[in-house]
Amino acid sequence: MPDAPEPGDLKPGDLEPGDHNTPKAEYTLVYPVWSRRAGGLSIGINLNPGKECNWACVYCEVEGLVRGAPGSIDLEVLEGELRSVLSDAAAGRWREAGRDEPAAVRDLCLAGDGEPTLSPDFEAAVEIAAGLRVEHGLDHSSKLVVISNGSRTHRPEVVSGLARLQAAGGELWFKVDAGSSERREALNGIRNPTDRVVESLVVASSTVDTWIQTMAVHPHADPEGVARIVTQAMDQGASPRGILLYGLRRPSHQSGGKDLKALSHDELQAGAEILRRETGLPVRVFE
Repeated sequence: MPDAPEPGDLKPGDLEPGDHNTPKAEYTLVYPVWSRRAGGLSIGINLNPGKECNWACVYCEVEGLVRGAPGSIDLEVLEGELRSVLSDAAAGRWREAGRDEPAAVRDLCLAGDGEPTLSPDFEAAVEIAAGLRVEHGLDHSSKLVVISNGSRTHRPEVVSGLARLQAAGGELWFKVDAGSSERREALNGIRNPTDRVVESLVVASSTVDTWIQTMAVHPHADPEGVARIVTQAMDQGASPRGILLYGLRRPSHQSGGKDLKALSHDELQAGAEILRRETGLPVRVFE
């Protein structure tokens, strides 16, 4: 692997792993990013440009996060920006910093600066992304992903959007960070009852291919609790594809974030082994 470039060595089109801010400067709703979970170039779609979310995860890197729901976005702007970024990618504009070869698009991802399913345009955005993915010939080489805290999968308009995601061959990454209401309050800023998390996971995985995503960070790592939630949901009919376990990479901009500490390689691997053993699911680790 080449050494990481110094900031002054970056060239136009370079994307640094973990930098979700610099690429956003050129667009309002769409941004290219080098993603560790995607394993390369991810095209982010931000339905929360005002940084609105119904959770306040202590590890969240979004500066200026506000509690609440976003308003409508301009869908023509979204479509235009997404088409432009995908065209630039096809022309070889984007690459990982320190490398010369252009990057292929690995996924189109609805995530951004807040919970995407809060947007009144969620289903329409999925439709636009699905259509442009096909238009640019990416339907067999890239994924369509929604990263969500899973709190709204019971709502009909969200279920409809997830059904459209499934029809496009997409995936939902459903956040489960802790096994108790108390731990969720400390980690996610919301005291969500366990039975509600379980019910939401059952609904989600019956609608669209669903992966569990879980953050493991000191002092809040709770692989045993996450495993209990997942197995309880599976006992009630949930069918997650697997678990995405990831550690702290970017600095938090939330109160309490200064007390967080990234887990070591061995600690993450130990957590992954607990999740595999207790759930029987495949676990992928992202450090």
